[in-house]
Amino acid sequence: MAGGSQRTRNLVAIGLNGLFVVASTLFGLAVLEAVIRVWQGTGSRLPAVAEQLRMPYPAAHDPLLGYIPQPNSLSLENYWDNRVTVTADGTRSNGNDSRPKGPPILAVGDSFTFGDEVDDHETWPAHLERLTGRRVNNAGVFGYGFDQMVLRAEQLLERLDPAPELLIVSLITDDVKRCEFSYRYAWKPYFEIDHGALTLRNVPVPTPDAQLPFEPPWQRWARMSFLVDLVMTRLHPDGWLLPQSVRVHEQGIEVSELLVDRLRDRFPDLAMLFVLQWDPNRADQAALPALARAKRRGIPTLRMKPILRSVIGFDDDRIGELFFVQGGPGGVKTRHMHDAGNLVVAKLIAERLREIGR
Repeated sequence: MAGGSQRTRNLVAIGLNGLFVVASTLFGLAVLEAVIRVWQGTGSRLPAVAEQLRMPYPAAHDPLLGYIPQPNSLSLENYWDNRVTVTADGTRSNGNDSRPKGPPILAVGDSFTFGDEVDDHETWPAHLERLTGRRVNNAGVFGYGFDQMVLRAEQLLERLDPAPELLIVSLITDDVKRCEFSYRYAWKPYFEIDHGALTLRNVPVPTPDAQLPFEPPWQRWARMSFLVDLVMTRLHPDGWLLPQSVRVHEQGIEVSELLVDRLRDRFPDLAMLFVLQWDPNRADQAALPALARAKRRGIPTLRMKPILRSVIGFDDDRIGELFFVQGGPGGVKTRHMHDAGNLVVAKLIAERLREIGR
């Protein structure tokens, strides 16, 4: 009996110790949650649409495009800790003191054009503005697909004053695949092919308060915790920041070719240049048909991969001369271009513009 009583007391002690550990842990987590909320503010850390997007910079909902950079905004404490200044028309500032007076240029693209990870004056459009003496409107937007780029170009070509005299479309191969989604990072427009013609869908684009598709209930609840969000953002950014996307078709390549036609048909007299940026993490193949279509429609093109590889002497160990790089289980991966890499890109674009007399 004495032995049984001792075992009971031991089990009770173990149980109490376990409860104490659990209670202490929960108390510690609650304290950390409170500290982070005070540090980041108890309200929304970014505008509502950026909370939905989980993107590094503030964004505003747009019924046609899905989202655009928040107009008239200055962001210093963002994901990359860069200075990001967005003008009244939703384009990024080039951070240049002087106001160029040459024929204006409109540049549309994704994060490579917007300039993720660099300050205002370090993007390739900012460098191009200084190199050419021409005003360059940086209308790149993080996460955009080629479909959104075309719609944004159409929108801004009608709104900007003075009107751009040259359009530069800058894309990476993944932008073609993004044409196959109605939801990726956020709700977005997309095109379907109907009897050989493009049909715009999902417009007006759902507002940020629309239910995120396929996001499990536990994740929706977990997002309410600043602590969980902070930890998961760093441990598993792809799975945490990007809820399951909605893919509506697998015709991204065909859509991209028709988008080239759409731009040329709507602006037959506008000078254009199509630039395929080098993304070392992906092959160029998916974007090559769009470049080929541009050539057939008389639009000059510039493919960066072979040129930039020659710049670093075809030595992959020197890729850090152009890109931010990071190591991981799968080896070294590139992120976006840093200031020096963007300068090289701007010089190549400026040279190509001289070649075509623009």
